[in-house]
Amino acid sequence: MGNLFCCIQVDQSTVAIKERFGKFEDVLEPGCHCLPWFLGSQLAGHLSLRLQQLDVKCETKTKVT
Repeated sequence: MGNLFCCIQVDQSTVAIKERFGKFEDVLEPGCHCLPWFLGSQLAGHLSLRLQQLDVKCETKTKVT
């Protein structure tokens, strides 16, 4: 429905990628944005800005002199 009125909402801790006729144009910060689809603008996707943590066990050998 938001696309019908050219309004896009970007949630907190995310950014959105804006394209015009398939070419990168801008990164949209959180908030409300106007995205006129009839002028070739479209939303390519969302990107999360949250940190991800991976717990990795790694064995190493060191030489003691």
